[in-house]
Amino acid sequence: MTIRSFRPLFLGLVYWFAFVVPPLLAQSPTPETYSLTIISQMTEASMFTGQASNLKIYRNGSKELVELTVAPWAANPKGVRMSYLFDFQAHKAYTRDLVANACSWMNYVSARAPVNYDPLTGSDALLADLAKQTPKVLGKEVVNGISAKVEEFATPDQGKAKLWIAEKGNFIVKVEAAGLDGKSQTQLEAKQLSYTKPSDSLFAPPSNCDTHTQGEWSDTGVNAHAEVAVEARGSGSANLATKQAQGEASVQTSSKVGSQASPKPAPTGTSGPRTQAAQAQGRVTEVRSVGVRPTPDYKGPYPGKFDFVFSVTTDGPAEVKWVLVNQADIAWGSGALSFAGAGTQEVVKPIKVGMPGKLWQGWAKLEVYAPNKLESEEVHISADCHP
Repeated sequence: MTIRSFRPLFLGLVYWFAFVVPPLLAQSPTPETYSLTIISQMTEASMFTGQASNLKIYRNGSKELVELTVAPWAANPKGVRMSYLFDFQAHKAYTRDLVANACSWMNYVSARAPVNYDPLTGSDALLADLAKQTPKVLGKEVVNGISAKVEEFATPDQGKAKLWIAEKGNFIVKVEAAGLDGKSQTQLEAKQLSYTKPSDSLFAPPSNCDTHTQGEWSDTGVNAHAEVAVEARGSGSANLATKQAQGEASVQTSSKVGSQASPKPAPTGTSGPRTQAAQAQGRVTEVRSVGVRPTPDYKGPYPGKFDFVFSVTTDGPAEVKWVLVNQADIAWGSGALSFAGAGTQEVVKPIKVGMPGKLWQGWAKLEVYAPNKLESEEVHISADCHP
């Protein structure tokens, strides 16, 4: 996936932060205990809603609790309140939606939290890669009690970002980069840090949380086998509900932005011997964009409403599985088409995106992952919304 020139600068930085560089370098030693509060525009929830995420992070040895809150806004008067408990030793991650009162758990395969949730453990690889650019050193400052060096870097979109990097621990304390309006904004800031051991009660597994979401979650993405239904609301906010969870869940880190980040269904039938039935079924021969209704360039009241239309053609009987992916590689929806024989069917997916008083731009494409892999061209949209 490449960073598109039209994408907001900080989205490119988020993509870089969450999906490009973490595999390049083993993480630095992590303190055994700490509590950290940050305000971030670099989570999936913020990317979809345009609202800042408040993250409270608690670490105690092999367990970490992340509480994510997004304040209510016009399109979502309840806001977002999520709780993620990561048990690195038991290889489990519990997700609780405190608004919908839903809970599920998933296998978790990493020894640290998702990198765009916890800068204390997620900064090392990014900084190692950025250091290759010979950053401009601007001096030192204290950010909410944390002594930090200030450096300026070029970003993936050929812009600039200013980073405050903790002198103790070498993690990102603050980020300033161009926001959705092109102006420099604070995208992340650590508000409070303590190395005191948090209360053990914070790390007790939630009761009545027996719903197991199939797939794997790691520090850089979700590889989920559950089908995902998406309802995008307001300024790009999305509620993701799996059949297993039977409730709302926040946008997770996609397998690329996130990303986490989205729980894109994993391709099936890609390993092991194929059965005779699988060999006999038809294949997808074309995935084509039909267009966007009523228009790809929306101007009007918030939010912008779009119907993405795609056609899928097979050369025989087939069960076709698809996922609609946006410019940040987040799943906007998934589903299946049943073909009794060769033919063409349409996929229509309604989406609501935009931000009041700001121009929103993005794209989506349809990816078929079974019975074979094929994808459409990108379909670009824009939403110029007024409140």
